Amino acid sequence: MSTQATPLFRVRSAALTAGQWCAVASLFVVPLNKPATNAALILSLALSLLGKEARQRWLMAARSPIVLGALLWWVVLVLSAMHTWYDTSVLPLTGSYTWVCWYPLVLGSLLQTPQWRQRALVAFALAMGAVLLISCGMDLGLIPQRALDHSAPAMRNTVFKEYTQQGLALLVFGSMALAVAVDAPSTRQKAFFSAAALLALINIVVMLGSRTAYLTLIPLLAYWGWRILARGRVSWRHTVAACSLIVAIPAIVWFTPPVRERLVVSIAHEVQLYAGQRVPTSTGIRLELWRRTLPIIATAPVFGHGLHEWAPLYRQSIEGLPDFDAFLMGHPHQEMLLILAEQGVVGLLVYLLLLVALARYIRRLNQVPRDIYTCILLIYLTAGLANGLWADFSHRHLFILLLACMPLAEQRTSPQEV
Repeated sequence: MSTQATPLFRVRSAALTAGQWCAVASLFVVPLNKPATNAALILSLALSLLGKEARQRWLMAARSPIVLGALLWWVVLVLSAMHTWYDTSVLPLTGSYTWVCWYPLVLGSLLQTPQWRQRALVAFALAMGAVLLISCGMDLGLIPQRALDHSAPAMRNTVFKEYTQQGLALLVFGSMALAVAVDAPSTRQKAFFSAAALLALINIVVMLGSRTAYLTLIPLLAYWGWRILARGRVSWRHTVAACSLIVAIPAIVWFTPPVRERLVVSIAHEVQLYAGQRVPTSTGIRLELWRRTLPIIATAPVFGHGLHEWAPLYRQSIEGLPDFDAFLMGHPHQEMLLILAEQGVVGLLVYLLLLVALARYIRRLNQVPRDIYTCILLIYLTAGLANGLWADFSHRHLFILLLACMPLAEQRTSPQEV
Protein backbone atom coordinates (compact mmCIF):
# COMPACT_ATOMS: atom_id res chain seq x y z
CA MET A 1 0.00 0.00 0.00
CA SER A 2 1.42 3.40 -0.96
CA THR A 3 2.03 6.04 1.67
CA GLN A 4 -0.49 8.36 0.06
CA ALA A 5 -3.26 5.78 0.51
CA THR A 6 -2.87 5.33 4.27
CA PRO A 7 -5.55 6.77 6.57
CA LEU A 8 -2.91 8.73 8.52
CA PHE A 9 -1.68 10.44 5.36
CA ARG A 10 -5.22 11.42 4.39
CA VAL A 11 -5.84 12.80 7.88
CA ARG A 12 -2.63 14.84 7.78
CA SER A 13 -3.48 16.12 4.28
CA ALA A 14 -6.87 17.23 5.54
CA ALA A 15 -5.22 18.88 8.56
CA LEU A 16 -2.91 20.84 6.25
CA THR A 17 -5.81 22.06 4.11
CA ALA A 18 -7.79 23.04 7.21
CA GLY A 19 -4.73 24.88 8.54
CA GLN A 20 -4.37 26.80 5.29
CA TRP A 21 -7.98 27.96 5.50
CA CYS A 22 -7.48 28.92 9.16
CA ALA A 23 -4.50 31.04 8.10
CA VAL A 24 -6.68 32.72 5.47
CA ALA A 25 -9.40 33.20 8.11
CA SER A 26 -6.90 34.94 10.42
CA LEU A 27 -6.57 37.72 7.80
CA PHE A 28 -10.35 37.94 7.53
CA VAL A 29 -10.94 38.35 11.27
CA VAL A 30 -7.91 40.48 12.20
CA PRO A 31 -9.74 43.76 11.45
CA LEU A 32 -12.91 42.46 13.13
CA ASN A 33 -12.39 40.61 16.39
CA LYS A 34 -9.52 39.91 18.81
CA PRO A 35 -10.67 36.50 20.20
CA ALA A 36 -11.40 35.25 16.67
CA THR A 37 -7.91 36.32 15.57
CA ASN A 38 -6.33 34.41 18.43
CA ALA A 39 -8.46 31.34 17.72
CA ALA A 40 -7.60 31.34 14.00
CA LEU A 41 -3.87 31.65 14.74
CA ILE A 42 -3.88 28.91 17.39
CA LEU A 43 -5.69 26.56 14.99
CA SER A 44 -3.26 27.50 12.22
CA LEU A 45 -0.31 26.58 14.43
CA ALA A 46 -1.81 23.28 15.61
CA LEU A 47 -2.95 22.19 12.15
CA SER A 48 0.35 23.19 10.55
CA LEU A 49 2.22 20.96 12.99
CA LEU A 50 -0.23 18.09 12.45
CA GLY A 51 -0.34 18.48 8.65
CA LYS A 52 1.71 16.48 6.20
CA GLU A 53 5.35 17.38 5.46
CA ALA A 54 5.44 19.67 8.51
CA ARG A 55 9.22 19.63 8.87
CA GLN A 56 9.86 20.47 5.20
CA ARG A 57 7.25 23.23 5.20
CA TRP A 58 8.61 24.88 8.35
CA LEU A 59 12.21 24.71 7.12
CA MET A 60 11.20 26.25 3.80
CA ALA A 61 9.23 29.01 5.53
CA ALA A 62 12.19 29.73 7.82
CA ARG A 63 14.25 30.79 4.78
CA SER A 64 11.91 33.67 3.96
CA PRO A 65 13.51 37.12 4.57
CA ILE A 66 10.28 38.29 6.23
CA VAL A 67 10.37 35.37 8.66
CA LEU A 68 14.07 35.90 9.39
CA GLY A 69 13.52 39.60 10.06
CA ALA A 70 10.60 38.91 12.40
CA LEU A 71 12.59 36.30 14.31
CA LEU A 72 15.56 38.66 14.61
CA TRP A 73 13.28 41.24 16.24
CA TRP A 74 11.96 38.46 18.51
CA VAL A 75 15.55 37.83 19.64
CA VAL A 76 15.93 41.54 20.44
CA LEU A 77 12.73 41.48 22.50
CA VAL A 78 13.74 38.30 24.34
CA LEU A 79 17.15 39.78 25.21
CA SER A 80 15.34 42.91 26.41
CA ALA A 81 13.07 40.70 28.53
CA MET A 82 16.16 39.03 30.03
CA HIS A 83 17.41 42.53 30.86
CA THR A 84 14.16 43.18 32.72
CA TRP A 85 14.44 39.82 34.51
CA TYR A 86 17.99 40.62 35.61
CA ASP A 87 16.88 43.96 37.10
CA THR A 88 13.47 43.02 38.53
CA SER A 89 13.35 39.18 38.76
CA VAL A 90 10.28 39.29 36.49
CA LEU A 91 10.45 37.74 33.01
CA PRO A 92 7.87 39.59 30.83
CA LEU A 93 7.37 37.05 28.05
CA THR A 94 3.65 36.38 28.34
CA GLY A 95 1.10 37.64 25.85
CA SER A 96 1.49 38.21 22.12
CA TYR A 97 3.74 41.30 22.32
CA THR A 98 6.83 39.13 21.82
CA TRP A 99 5.44 35.89 20.38
CA VAL A 100 3.65 37.64 17.52
CA CYS A 101 7.05 37.64 15.78
CA TRP A 102 6.58 33.89 15.17
CA TYR A 103 3.34 34.35 13.22
CA PRO A 104 5.07 34.92 9.84
CA LEU A 105 6.74 31.53 10.29
CA VAL A 106 3.42 29.85 11.17
CA LEU A 107 1.59 31.41 8.21
CA GLY A 108 4.60 30.84 5.96
CA SER A 109 4.42 27.11 6.70
CA LEU A 110 0.84 27.10 5.42
CA LEU A 111 0.57 29.79 2.73
CA GLN A 112 3.43 28.50 0.59
CA THR A 113 2.02 29.26 -2.84
CA PRO A 114 1.10 32.60 -4.45
CA GLN A 115 -2.52 31.42 -4.64
CA TRP A 116 -2.83 30.87 -0.89
CA ARG A 117 -1.15 34.20 -0.07
CA GLN A 118 -3.49 35.93 -2.48
CA ARG A 119 -6.49 34.27 -0.88
CA ALA A 120 -5.41 35.60 2.51
CA LEU A 121 -5.09 39.16 1.18
CA VAL A 122 -8.46 38.86 -0.58
CA ALA A 123 -9.99 37.66 2.70
CA PHE A 124 -8.69 40.79 4.45
CA ALA A 125 -10.04 42.97 1.61
CA LEU A 126 -13.48 41.32 1.82
CA ALA A 127 -13.66 41.93 5.57
CA MET A 128 -12.66 45.57 5.16
CA GLY A 129 -15.08 46.03 2.28
CA ALA A 130 -17.88 44.88 4.57
CA VAL A 131 -16.66 47.20 7.35
CA LEU A 132 -16.55 50.09 4.89
CA LEU A 133 -20.12 49.53 3.68
CA ILE A 134 -21.45 49.14 7.23
CA SER A 135 -19.63 52.29 8.36
CA CYS A 136 -21.08 54.29 5.48
CA GLY A 137 -24.52 52.86 6.27
CA MET A 138 -24.13 54.04 9.87
CA ASP A 139 -23.29 57.56 8.73
CA LEU A 140 -26.29 57.66 6.39
CA GLY A 141 -28.61 56.39 9.14
CA LEU A 142 -29.35 53.13 7.34
CA ILE A 143 -27.63 51.00 10.02
CA PRO A 144 -27.84 51.67 13.78
CA GLN A 145 -24.76 53.09 15.49
CA ARG A 146 -22.91 51.06 18.09
CA ALA A 147 -23.73 51.90 21.70
CA LEU A 148 -21.58 54.94 22.55
CA ASP A 149 -20.90 56.65 25.82
CA HIS A 150 -21.07 60.43 25.91
CA SER A 151 -17.27 60.76 26.21
CA ALA A 152 -16.57 59.03 22.88
CA PRO A 153 -18.49 60.83 20.11
CA ALA A 154 -15.54 60.22 17.76
CA MET A 155 -16.34 56.50 17.80
CA ARG A 156 -19.32 57.08 15.55
CA ASN A 157 -19.33 55.04 12.33
CA THR A 158 -16.86 52.50 13.72
CA VAL A 159 -17.89 48.88 13.31
CA PHE A 160 -15.70 46.49 15.31
CA LYS A 161 -12.66 48.62 16.26
CA GLU A 162 -12.08 52.14 17.51
CA TYR A 163 -11.68 54.88 14.94
CA THR A 164 -7.86 54.88 14.64
CA GLN A 165 -7.73 51.10 14.18
CA GLN A 166 -10.50 51.18 11.60
CA GLY A 167 -8.95 54.22 9.88
CA LEU A 168 -5.54 52.58 9.41
CA ALA A 169 -7.10 49.31 8.24
CA LEU A 170 -9.15 51.28 5.70
CA LEU A 171 -6.00 53.03 4.50
CA VAL A 172 -4.52 49.60 3.82
CA PHE A 173 -7.71 48.52 2.06
CA GLY A 174 -7.83 51.69 -0.05
CA SER A 175 -4.17 51.26 -1.02
CA MET A 176 -4.83 47.68 -2.08
CA ALA A 177 -7.80 48.75 -4.18
CA LEU A 178 -5.85 51.57 -5.84
CA ALA A 179 -2.87 49.30 -6.55
CA VAL A 180 -5.15 46.84 -8.35
CA ALA A 181 -6.98 49.68 -10.15
CA VAL A 182 -3.78 51.20 -11.57
CA ASP A 183 -2.75 47.84 -13.03
CA ALA A 184 -6.20 46.51 -13.96
CA PRO A 185 -6.49 45.37 -17.61
CA SER A 186 -10.08 46.53 -18.23
CA THR A 187 -11.84 49.86 -17.80
CA ARG A 188 -14.62 48.19 -15.78
CA GLN A 189 -12.12 46.77 -13.28
CA LYS A 190 -10.31 50.10 -13.02
CA ALA A 191 -13.60 51.86 -12.29
CA PHE A 192 -14.68 49.30 -9.66
CA PHE A 193 -11.44 49.31 -7.68
CA SER A 194 -11.02 53.09 -8.03
CA ALA A 195 -14.53 53.53 -6.62
CA ALA A 196 -13.64 51.28 -3.67
CA ALA A 197 -10.52 53.36 -2.97
CA LEU A 198 -12.51 56.61 -3.26
CA LEU A 199 -15.20 55.34 -0.88
CA ALA A 200 -12.50 54.40 1.64
CA LEU A 201 -11.04 57.90 1.32
CA ILE A 202 -14.44 59.50 1.90
CA ASN A 203 -15.07 57.30 4.93
CA ILE A 204 -11.71 58.22 6.47
CA VAL A 205 -11.89 61.94 5.73
CA VAL A 206 -15.55 62.66 6.41
CA MET A 207 -16.93 59.93 8.69
CA LEU A 208 -14.23 58.70 11.10
CA GLY A 209 -12.25 61.74 12.25
CA SER A 210 -9.00 59.95 13.16
CA ARG A 211 -6.09 62.39 13.28
CA THR A 212 -3.61 59.55 12.89
CA ALA A 213 -5.39 58.45 9.70
CA TYR A 214 -5.40 62.05 8.43
CA LEU A 215 -1.64 62.39 8.97
CA THR A 216 -0.99 59.03 7.33
CA LEU A 217 -3.10 59.98 4.33
CA ILE A 218 -0.66 62.76 3.35
CA PRO A 219 2.34 60.58 2.37
CA LEU A 220 0.00 58.03 0.78
CA LEU A 221 -1.54 60.61 -1.56
CA ALA A 222 1.95 61.92 -2.37
CA TYR A 223 3.13 58.38 -3.15
CA TRP A 224 0.23 57.69 -5.49
CA GLY A 225 0.72 61.02 -7.25
CA TRP A 226 4.37 60.11 -7.84
CA ARG A 227 3.47 56.52 -8.76
CA ILE A 228 1.09 57.61 -11.53
CA LEU A 229 3.53 60.18 -12.93
CA ALA A 230 6.41 57.66 -12.81
CA ARG A 231 4.68 55.25 -15.18
CA GLY A 232 6.34 54.77 -18.56
CA ARG A 233 4.21 56.68 -21.07
CA VAL A 234 2.05 59.15 -19.21
CA SER A 235 -1.16 60.25 -20.94
CA TRP A 236 -3.04 63.42 -20.15
CA ARG A 237 -5.44 61.34 -18.04
CA HIS A 238 -2.55 60.08 -15.90
CA THR A 239 -1.21 63.60 -15.54
CA VAL A 240 -4.60 64.93 -14.44
CA ALA A 241 -5.04 62.05 -11.97
CA ALA A 242 -1.57 62.53 -10.47
CA CYS A 243 -1.94 66.31 -10.18
CA SER A 244 -5.36 65.84 -8.60
CA LEU A 245 -3.89 63.57 -5.92
CA ILE A 246 -1.10 66.04 -5.17
CA VAL A 247 -3.49 69.00 -5.03
CA ALA A 248 -5.83 66.93 -2.84
CA ILE A 249 -3.31 66.95 0.01
CA PRO A 250 -3.52 70.67 0.94
CA ALA A 251 -7.14 70.82 -0.21
CA ILE A 252 -8.23 68.04 2.16
CA VAL A 253 -6.23 69.50 5.04
CA TRP A 254 -7.48 73.06 4.65
CA PHE A 255 -10.93 72.89 3.06
CA THR A 256 -12.42 69.71 4.55
CA PRO A 257 -14.06 70.80 7.84
CA PRO A 258 -13.42 67.58 9.84
CA VAL A 259 -9.76 67.41 8.79
CA ARG A 260 -9.13 71.13 9.24
CA GLU A 261 -10.73 71.06 12.66
CA ARG A 262 -8.82 67.99 13.83
CA LEU A 263 -5.40 68.78 12.32
CA VAL A 264 -5.11 72.54 12.07
CA VAL A 265 -7.43 74.12 14.64
CA SER A 266 -7.65 71.62 17.49
CA ILE A 267 -3.95 70.73 17.65
CA ALA A 268 -2.90 74.36 17.97
CA HIS A 269 -5.58 74.93 20.61
CA GLU A 270 -4.58 71.80 22.54
CA VAL A 271 -0.91 72.84 22.54
CA GLN A 272 -1.90 76.21 24.04
CA LEU A 273 -4.01 74.53 26.73
CA TYR A 274 -1.16 72.19 27.64
CA ALA A 275 1.49 74.90 27.67
CA GLY A 276 -0.62 77.29 29.72
CA GLN A 277 -2.61 75.04 32.04
CA ARG A 278 -1.21 71.50 31.57
CA VAL A 279 -4.63 70.34 30.32
CA PRO A 280 -4.59 66.60 29.39
CA THR A 281 -5.88 66.94 25.84
CA SER A 282 -4.87 64.38 23.21
CA THR A 283 -1.97 66.56 22.04
CA GLY A 284 -1.13 67.61 25.57
CA ILE A 285 -0.84 63.99 26.70
CA ARG A 286 1.57 63.27 23.84
CA LEU A 287 3.69 66.29 24.76
CA GLU A 288 3.78 65.09 28.36
CA LEU A 289 4.79 61.62 27.17
CA TRP A 290 7.74 63.08 25.30
CA ARG A 291 8.69 65.32 28.21
CA ARG A 292 8.73 62.39 30.66
CA THR A 293 10.21 59.77 28.32
CA LEU A 294 13.32 61.65 27.20
CA PRO A 295 14.81 61.65 30.74
CA ILE A 296 13.98 57.93 30.99
CA ILE A 297 15.95 57.32 27.79
CA ALA A 298 18.85 59.46 29.03
CA THR A 299 19.37 57.26 32.11
CA ALA A 300 19.93 54.09 30.00
CA PRO A 301 20.68 55.17 26.43
CA VAL A 302 22.62 52.17 25.11
CA PHE A 303 20.53 49.07 25.99
CA GLY A 304 17.46 50.75 27.50
CA HIS A 305 15.66 49.73 30.68
CA GLY A 306 14.31 46.39 29.45
CA LEU A 307 11.07 45.07 28.01
CA HIS A 308 7.86 46.55 29.52
CA GLU A 309 9.87 48.82 31.85
CA TRP A 310 8.73 52.11 30.31
CA ALA A 311 5.25 51.95 31.90
CA PRO A 312 6.34 51.71 35.58
CA LEU A 313 9.05 54.32 35.09
CA TYR A 314 6.62 56.71 33.44
CA ARG A 315 3.99 56.11 36.12
CA GLN A 316 6.56 56.90 38.78
CA SER A 317 7.55 60.13 37.02
CA ILE A 318 3.99 61.52 36.87
CA GLU A 319 2.90 60.66 40.39
CA GLY A 320 1.58 63.77 42.05
CA LEU A 321 0.20 65.38 38.88
CA PRO A 322 -3.30 66.83 39.40
CA ASP A 323 -4.58 64.91 36.35
CA PHE A 324 -2.62 61.74 37.05
CA ASP A 325 -5.27 59.34 35.70
CA ALA A 326 -5.69 61.32 32.47
CA PHE A 327 -1.94 61.38 31.78
CA LEU A 328 -1.42 57.71 32.69
CA MET A 329 -0.71 55.74 29.50
CA GLY A 330 0.46 52.22 28.76
CA HIS A 331 2.96 53.28 26.09
CA PRO A 332 4.45 56.59 24.85
CA HIS A 333 2.37 56.71 21.65
CA GLN A 334 5.51 56.81 19.51
CA GLU A 335 7.12 53.66 18.16
CA MET A 336 10.76 54.69 18.25
CA LEU A 337 10.41 56.46 21.59
CA LEU A 338 9.31 53.19 23.19
CA ILE A 339 12.17 51.27 21.58
CA LEU A 340 14.72 53.81 22.80
CA ALA A 341 13.34 53.62 26.33
CA GLU A 342 13.22 49.82 26.51
CA GLN A 343 15.84 48.53 24.02
CA GLY A 344 18.04 51.61 23.79
CA VAL A 345 20.06 52.87 20.82
CA VAL A 346 21.20 49.32 20.03
CA GLY A 347 17.59 48.14 19.70
CA LEU A 348 16.64 51.17 17.62
CA LEU A 349 19.52 50.53 15.20
CA VAL A 350 18.36 46.93 14.70
CA TYR A 351 14.80 48.17 14.18
CA LEU A 352 15.87 50.73 11.58
CA LEU A 353 18.06 48.20 9.76
CA LEU A 354 15.10 45.81 9.60
CA LEU A 355 12.90 48.57 8.12
CA VAL A 356 15.55 49.37 5.50
CA ALA A 357 15.89 45.68 4.64
CA LEU A 358 12.10 45.40 4.37
CA ALA A 359 11.93 48.41 2.04
CA ARG A 360 14.67 46.93 -0.17
CA TYR A 361 12.85 43.60 -0.30
CA ILE A 362 9.55 45.29 -1.22
CA ARG A 363 11.30 46.93 -4.20
CA ARG A 364 11.94 43.45 -5.63
CA LEU A 365 8.24 42.52 -5.75
CA ASN A 366 6.06 42.71 -8.84
CA GLN A 367 4.27 46.00 -9.37
CA VAL A 368 0.90 45.40 -7.66
CA PRO A 369 2.28 43.80 -4.45
CA ARG A 370 5.10 46.36 -4.50
CA ASP A 371 2.57 49.20 -4.42
CA ILE A 372 0.50 47.48 -1.72
CA TYR A 373 3.41 46.79 0.61
CA THR A 374 5.07 50.15 0.00
CA CYS A 375 1.82 51.74 1.19
CA ILE A 376 1.63 49.38 4.19
CA LEU A 377 5.17 50.38 5.16
CA LEU A 378 4.32 54.09 4.73
CA ILE A 379 1.21 53.63 6.89
CA TYR A 380 3.16 51.87 9.62
CA LEU A 381 5.97 54.44 9.67
CA THR A 382 3.74 57.53 9.56
CA ALA A 383 1.16 56.26 12.05
CA GLY A 384 3.98 55.18 14.35
CA LEU A 385 5.02 58.81 14.71
CA ALA A 386 1.86 59.56 16.71
CA ASN A 387 0.87 56.12 18.04
CA GLY A 388 2.54 53.03 19.45
CA LEU A 389 1.39 50.45 16.91
CA TRP A 390 3.36 47.48 18.21
CA ALA A 391 1.97 48.06 21.71
CA ASP A 392 -1.63 47.73 20.45
CA PHE A 393 -3.04 44.24 19.78
CA SER A 394 -5.08 45.18 16.71
CA HIS A 395 -2.36 47.26 15.03
CA ARG A 396 0.34 44.72 15.90
CA HIS A 397 -1.55 41.77 14.45
CA LEU A 398 -2.78 43.70 11.41
CA PHE A 399 0.71 44.60 10.22
CA ILE A 400 2.50 41.35 11.14
CA LEU A 401 -0.14 39.19 9.44
CA LEU A 402 -0.10 41.36 6.33
CA LEU A 403 3.69 41.01 6.21
CA ALA A 404 3.31 37.24 6.61
CA CYS A 405 1.25 37.20 3.38
CA MET A 406 3.81 39.14 1.34
CA PRO A 407 4.57 37.35 -1.95
CA LEU A 408 8.05 35.95 -2.34
CA ALA A 409 10.29 38.20 -4.41
CA GLU A 410 11.43 36.79 -7.72
CA GLN A 411 15.12 36.14 -8.20
CA ARG A 412 16.78 38.83 -10.28
CA THR A 413 17.97 37.73 -13.68
CA SER A 414 19.64 40.95 -14.78
CA PRO A 415 21.10 44.08 -13.15
CA GLN A 416 18.37 46.21 -14.77
CA GLU A 417 15.55 44.53 -12.83
CA VAL A 418 14.30 46.41 -9.76
